[in-house]
Amino acid sequence: MDKAFERRFLYKIKFNKPTIEARQHIWQAMIPSLSTDAASQLATRYDFSGGQIENIARHHAIDTILHGDEADDLQSLITHCDQERLEKKVQRIGF
Repeated sequence: MDKAFERRFLYKIKFNKPTIEARQHIWQAMIPSLSTDAASQLATRYDFSGGQIENIARHHAIDTILHGDEADDLQSLITHCDQERLEKKVQRIGF
């Protein structure tokens, strides 16, 4: 976004990322087949927002549909997490 676009916003609201415990619950809600241990590992290793976790869960669901059970493992999710982290260079607005 450029400065002219930013001026059109009257307020900027900062949303903090979820805690590790909240991220673990989000992982399990988005991927119910995920074990508690795997969800805990992902929540601890990656400081993602709920929206980022949802994007990864969607990629994971597509992989599972296309490739079956072989895509349904922790390593597959870690690969998606690493890709999400590399692809998302977010430009900050005011914070």
